[in-house]
Amino acid sequence: MIIFIPIKEKSQRVPNKNFRLLGEYPLYKRCLLKLKNHKVYVDTDSHDLIDMIMNDKDLKHVHPFKRQKKLEGHETSVCDLIESFIKNFKLEKETICQVHVTSPFLKTKTIEDALKKIEEGHDSVVSCNLYQNRLWRKEEYGYCPVNHNPVKLEQTQDLPVFYEENSLFYIFKAEGFMKTKLRIGVDPYFYPCNFPENLDIDVEGDWKIVESIVRLEG
Repeated sequence: MIIFIPIKEKSQRVPNKNFRLLGEYPLYKRCLLKLKNHKVYVDTDSHDLIDMIMNDKDLKHVHPFKRQKKLEGHETSVCDLIESFIKNFKLEKETICQVHVTSPFLKTKTIEDALKKIEEGHDSVVSCNLYQNRLWRKEEYGYCPVNHNPVKLEQTQDLPVFYEENSLFYIFKAEGFMKTKLRIGVDPYFYPCNFPENLDIDVEGDWKIVESIVRLEG
């Protein structure tokens, strides 16, 4: 399995988040250090990040490379980056795990356990949050129940389960991805992750929560 990590120099909603100090290390390094037993590729638009990784003796397992100019910018999807990565490094026969450095509590063991689902025959694995609550959606005419009958009160454990992608990781076969350009295949396994492992830093409030947990951990 090859680990693919896209890291942008500039973040829109949480300025400089990938390079902020979280505990002992910057956020990006906190992630990379955990993956020292894997071959890791970092796709980045930052020359400084490439230099920092290349000159860091603790990150010898990481292979940073410069993002193509045409793929720079906030509008580029991660799937476009993955497609370019697979083509440029000729990885069509590999299994790839894409993660983000913005999930500081993701455990390497979780990724390795999830990989077993590929070995069991699934073509992809996606991390998720599970919901088995009474859900509603808003329509033009008002609110509508999604997974329950308000007239017939059921125990929540008897309700249908909903799976929410939480973007901690996607594991997929490169060959299948190149056919569909999608990280989730036709026979996926949704791998549940719980708090705090499922935390992702998307807004400033997320950073404060993560920072508080790190302080409590000592």
